[in-house]
Amino acid sequence: MASDDQEAKEAVTNALNGSDLAVLDAGSLKRARELEALGFLQISLAAAEKISWTGGFGVFH
Repeated sequence: MASDDQEAKEAVTNALNGSDLAVLDAGSLKRARELEALGFLQISLAAAEKISWTGGFGVFH
């Protein structure tokens, strides 16, 4: 996630606690552009039938 609002980050983190998803903080809202580019890449690959529409990216940490 990327946000300048610490309370919003905490709300998202709390909402996802207990799920299979890991919350990774990418920093300030300036980083949203990079995160959105990953979404665009996923949509482009799916539209070109290179990956499924349910495909995605993973982060190993």
